[in-house]
Amino acid sequence: MKILELRGTMPAKDLANRFLGLAWFNVVLAVIFTAVVLDPFLCVSVNPGMFGCRDNMVTSWPGTWLFISYFLFLIAGVMGCFGWAGTYYLGAELRGKTQVSNLFSRAHILFFEVGVLGSAAIMAAVGYVGGGVIASGGGAAVAAEAISLNIFPPLATTGLFSDMPVIIEAVFIVIGLLGAFMGVLNYINSKPNKTGAS
Repeated sequence: MKILELRGTMPAKDLANRFLGLAWFNVVLAVIFTAVVLDPFLCVSVNPGMFGCRDNMVTSWPGTWLFISYFLFLIAGVMGCFGWAGTYYLGAELRGKTQVSNLFSRAHILFFEVGVLGSAAIMAAVGYVGGGVIASGGGAAVAAEAISLNIFPPLATTGLFSDMPVIIEAVFIVIGLLGAFMGVLNYINSKPNKTGAS
């Protein structure tokens, strides 16, 4: 299958189109997430005391992480994909960088999206679970325990693996950064088409 071909090169404009499609997919995900945030019965952004909520996740830790993840996703997931699409398209049009590596292109798009989606999802889950505890009257210690037990149980009672959301978040951030690094290498190593056509 041609889609699984990892050797050779592909047109940079094709990769730009893939990033453009991924950007629109991320826009749809952002719209869905926005609709969830605006639902007053989920106690995410309602005023304290409304709909049974004593507090809201906008102003209370750890619910704030829900909104940080939202803006991270908008900046990295949506604007980042549009930025990479523009980089590859303009590189082909203005600088003659018309051919990019198949392997680096696939690694770039896969690692970038997995890293952005994973890190945003972990932060949103931490904010939603912990913020939900606080919005229903629990304290910060109860919220931290709910996050630890309900999202990613610790693999150890002490040491590195005692706080798993942080470890998993770091893994996804590294994957996203690795994807961006692959993109930079892919762009630097891109070359003109040997036939001279774009």
